Amino acid sequence: MLRRLTIKNFKLLRNVELDISSPVPTVLIGPNASGKSTVIEVLDFLARSATDGLESALIAHGGMAAIRTAGSTGPIEIYTHWNFVDSRERTWDLHWTLCVDAKPGGQFYIASESLRDGNIELISTSQDGIRLVTDEFFAEGELSKIANSRMLGFEAFVDPKRYAGLARLRKVVRRVRVLAAMASAPEWARASPEHVSPRNAMVISTQSFVGREGIGLATALYNLQTDHTEAWSNLERAFRAEFPSVTRIVFPPDPAGSRISFAIEDQRFPSRRIFASEMSDGMIVYLCLLSLILHPHQRAVLALDEPDAHLHPSAVRRLMALAHGRAHRALIIVTHSSALLDELQDPAASIRIVESTREGARICKLDATALDTWRDEYTLSDLRRTGLLDPTNAAYGMDQ
Repeated sequence: MLRRLTIKNFKLLRNVELDISSPVPTVLIGPNASGKSTVIEVLDFLARSATDGLESALIAHGGMAAIRTAGSTGPIEIYTHWNFVDSRERTWDLHWTLCVDAKPGGQFYIASESLRDGNIELISTSQDGIRLVTDEFFAEGELSKIANSRMLGFEAFVDPKRYAGLARLRKVVRRVRVLAAMASAPEWARASPEHVSPRNAMVISTQSFVGREGIGLATALYNLQTDHTEAWSNLERAFRAEFPSVTRIVFPPDPAGSRISFAIEDQRFPSRRIFASEMSDGMIVYLCLLSLILHPHQRAVLALDEPDAHLHPSAVRRLMALAHGRAHRALIIVTHSSALLDELQDPAASIRIVESTREGARICKLDATALDTWRDEYTLSDLRRTGLLDPTNAAYGMDQ
């Protein structure tokens, strides 16, 4: 899982570090425009880089001029530390640093890149900016040069036998899943009826996870039911607990045979099925989140931006109970919800307060001892309502 994330010169994040070493969810709180969601954006940027390539990731996020910190002339620098055991029981301890800069004309290039597996150097950058990759097939560690200054190491060298560390890094970063917005509005409320949402029927595919904005929920649910019986049973149980009148989730056949949709059978309406287009926003959002949190192959990182939107506090309670203790992946949540904070099992370990300063965003932990003292008499909602969890309260904030 992801253990540490350091970000420099990415929008409001001029120089921040996020420690994610604890198995509990990491929850970012703080004022609007402080940089909380930018942390999630960085994770999406990395995931796109591993899936579509660095250039595509930069384009998707607006280009260097849009994402580099305003007024900064230095490169965007992102460091990640990944520690995990793969399917062959090999332990990986990957430290990856990426520095992206731009020429005077605006063209981006990779200023430097490094990758270590523990003490074994897999990518290094010389003083004159030449990146070298270790060919792991040879015992003496033969080096190869990355000729293209706009391609990442795992884009340039893809042979998993000769470059096992690069292949493993790309695989784990591809498993970063970010849900930063939910296009859950019914068709009548959309700005454009052509806009795809989680409610839409989808072409049948092997896609196991919902995509950005929750797109592809129908195929994700169907494949979860087909391939992961226990996870599907847990999902249906959690869904019925929140919506007691629902008896089951079904997948009516498409007359054309190429698309799949989903519906519920509801005791209140015994003569018909309720299709996704008729479900409430809360039902759709809850299903999206359940499908991600409960999926046994959801590893690396799951990042959620305000997942509590549209949800009743009881649904938030169930989600957080399911989310705790899944040590095989990191869960990062951005929220303004006091109800969500009240469901944290270890608030001092989970909560990070993000504040905006003249030097950029700052991320602080809570003082566990002080917090425990106050929680003897107050809930986290009470503390937040009275301002005791604000970044301006120095007694509760300490740098990571």
